Amino acid sequence: AEVVGRAGVAQLVTAESEKWRAVTWFKDGRRNLGYEKCADSDAPGAVGDAIGDAELNVEKHPSLPITVRIVESRKVSAHIEAPEMRAAEIGAILRAAVRDGVPDVFANFANADMVGHAMTDGSRFDDVVRALVTLDEALEHVVREALAAGYVVFVTGDHGNAEEMFVGDSKKAMPSHTCNKVPFVILGLDESERDGLTLKDNLTIGDIGPAALALRGIEAPAAWDRASPLQGGNIKADVKRRVMRLVLDGYGVRSATHGNAMHAAGEKRGRPLCVERWMSGEDGAVSAPAEASGVECGYPKGQSGTTEFGHILFDAGRTVRSDLTLIDYAIESKQFDNNASFAAAIAAVLGSKSTVMHITGVLSDGRVHGSLDHLDALLRLLSEKKVPKERVHLHVISDGRDVAGDSSPKYVAWLAERIEKYGVGVIVGVMGRAWGKDRNNNWRRIELAYRSYCEGTGAIHLVV
Repeated sequence: AEVVGRAGVAQLVTAESEKWRAVTWFKDGRRNLGYEKCADSDAPGAVGDAIGDAELNVEKHPSLPITVRIVESRKVSAHIEAPEMRAAEIGAILRAAVRDGVPDVFANFANADMVGHAMTDGSRFDDVVRALVTLDEALEHVVREALAAGYVVFVTGDHGNAEEMFVGDSKKAMPSHTCNKVPFVILGLDESERDGLTLKDNLTIGDIGPAALALRGIEAPAAWDRASPLQGGNIKADVKRRVMRLVLDGYGVRSATHGNAMHAAGEKRGRPLCVERWMSGEDGAVSAPAEASGVECGYPKGQSGTTEFGHILFDAGRTVRSDLTLIDYAIESKQFDNNASFAAAIAAVLGSKSTVMHITGVLSDGRVHGSLDHLDALLRLLSEKKVPKERVHLHVISDGRDVAGDSSPKYVAWLAERIEKYGVGVIVGVMGRAWGKDRNNNWRRIELAYRSYCEGTGAIHLVV
């Protein structure tokens, strides 16, 4: 965003609030760029009443021509209860930007990811299908209008999810991310540009940023080590070129049809979905599957991608290692045991008769927002440092999105076994991730989580 902004290219970034941090903090390299609130009418691509009564938050960068429009996600207990989410509203925002000629547009559609995550019961598969139908309808209208206005449109995903909703050949729900590749589609290049044009082998989602710069003829920063994946053809680089990048969160590519919500949605629509058509080269698309997981994208081998780190890769332009990989390496190299923050916390507990260490995090082996290996290493370290058992309070956040929805008991049992093994730690609370990791500004849930941490209150109290 900053590279294009410094070249004077006005930008719009949009998503619904579930993905607000993904398209700002993470996409901006885990930095706060100082966006300031403004009126919708004061920024390019004003939406007006196009999104009905949905709440819209608008911000602008203090010095670069970047506008962020975030639509408040629907207030439901889980997005599977309203699988359309805000796809139509995001579509309306994008079409307004096209009509206003905003030259650079980035958007996230959350349906495949958030509704897929919420399918903890296999009988709700049709709701995931409904989410994909809604997404496809919005995508069809946006891309048609953008192409007619002369945009080049990129369509991709940040990781897989909704293309594989069942465990194997069963009907058991699998709401977690997958390691399947994602679409990498370019639409809107003219025939002469496409003639002889191919995409490089070993394509990843980190190649989209360099490709977008190449279309504009903007020189990549010296720190970038990724080159454009566009090979051959006759690209007519133009800094004024209009470019739209659409991220379909949780949209993977998979040929098998069992549990494939994209395939089922295509049957419901009576034709293949837009992405499937474009991946086959229809509408002049240049396309290939792209890696969004594993070592090629900075994760450990065999590890599925995440929304957060995927959005870092979209604009990074360089090889980046995920936090998961960095912590794994720190444990392996023993740097973990010498961490200064850990040492200070341990010293504070050992130097007092009453100080308690509080540890919280997601308890699962999904390795998206938490890792059992990391918790095991921390408990081992505390045991080796002779921290008293009762002076380490463990506040558990259960998962159910990145692992099976009914799997929390086995992870709590795993933790109880580790507590017994190392002789350190007491489980003082367990809450679902919708409370302890709320990202939709649900202040009632946030308050309950806060009171649990700070006051020891909860919905159920057990005396053991």
